Amino acid sequence: MLKQNDLSQRFSEHLVQLQQHVRQILESHFLQGIWIHAGVSYRYFQDDLTAPFKINPHFNYFFPYAKAENSWLYLDGVNKPKIYFYAPQDYWHCAPTPPTEAFFSEAFDWVIFHDAQDIAKWIENPTACLFIGEDEELAKSLGFGAINSQKALNILHFARSIKTEFEIEQLYQAQFPALNGHHAAKQAFLEGRSEREIHLAYLQASGQLESELPYGNIVALNAHAAILHYTELELFAPSSRHSFLIDAGATHLNYASDITRTYAADPQSEFAALIKAVDGFKHEIIQQMHVGVNYLQYHTQMHQWMAKLLHDFDFVRLSPEQIFEEGISRAFFPHGLGHLLGLQVHDVGGFMQNARGTQKRPPEAYPSLRCLRDLQPGMVLTIEPGFYFIEMLLAPWKSSHLGYTFNWHKIADFSAYGGIRSEDNIVIRPEGAENLTEKALITLNA
Repeated sequence: MLKQNDLSQRFSEHLVQLQQHVRQILESHFLQGIWIHAGVSYRYFQDDLTAPFKINPHFNYFFPYAKAENSWLYLDGVNKPKIYFYAPQDYWHCAPTPPTEAFFSEAFDWVIFHDAQDIAKWIENPTACLFIGEDEELAKSLGFGAINSQKALNILHFARSIKTEFEIEQLYQAQFPALNGHHAAKQAFLEGRSEREIHLAYLQASGQLESELPYGNIVALNAHAAILHYTELELFAPSSRHSFLIDAGATHLNYASDITRTYAADPQSEFAALIKAVDGFKHEIIQQMHVGVNYLQYHTQMHQWMAKLLHDFDFVRLSPEQIFEEGISRAFFPHGLGHLLGLQVHDVGGFMQNARGTQKRPPEAYPSLRCLRDLQPGMVLTIEPGFYFIEMLLAPWKSSHLGYTFNWHKIADFSAYGGIRSEDNIVIRPEGAENLTEKALITLNA
């Protein structure tokens, strides 16, 4: 982990870049400033309980602190950003502590206030300012002239798709608690624990509460691994164990990691060999990634490899080329190769081609693809090839003209395993891809 001075320096460099984006927005909108609201927690319907607070990622982009509910930022692109930190006086709940001694604190001018209504007295000339936040009714009541302008959001979203070195460091640090959790989860699986027990082991080892996870953990035993976003977490362990898939991450300063591993109960089984093959594809595609190549090219390459896997393991008795051309691999690998990663797990900008917001949509053959960008230095992505036995996707092939080429008996046997996914987090560098997950794992094992 970086020392305090080095972290402060990287954050200062990060903020310099962000101030440039602010100036670009203000100049294009002929405005004086931007007000970003951190957001508030909302109450459940017909209840006095609130959901866990989730901060506005644009607020977090500038101010790296997640416990800032109802706080505000003012930016003019020239002067120090001003933080209006809401610290209510409360004996029912634990009031947030202003992080005035944090590594980033000197980069901001501070106003600490205790009454949420007081913000109105600091917002001068709101008709000449842009509001960014969820509560548009609040923005209207305060008189803002521009509210969540799509043109402004396009600039910020495109900027966020290319990470600064400060952001890359936080994404790297987010690997460590997740990997600790994954290790504990694997041990719990080997001990015969249930999905819920494995999940709890992950939480304890990663040092996270349920509400702090970047996304709901996918902890899937046996056939549950065929449900891509399985989060049911059964209380009791199954009578027989075949496989275990865990997709779980962590956060550091609200930047997310997103890691997936799959294990076979019998390490000598053919399913274990399948896992090894998919994991090998992941590492091989990462080694091939270079600046300037469109992400779709790597996704297509992965499908060609999956077609060869279907042939080599005798699931489909056609040539790899015909399996790919007929689209059969899509029934076994139905999701995208990965996605951008950052303050949001499925981070913004995956389809954007420029800061104006021009979008490129996924081709009809790959509707679940989440990135169609030419790779650029500073992009952080997940790489997560998968191979599954999903009845819903395989059923149409049974009645097709190629149904006879499928080894349905073997596919039925392997359905008990559910499926495989292997996922690492990478950053694109000028010389190629750097595997943040693997780098952190080497450090942990040193």
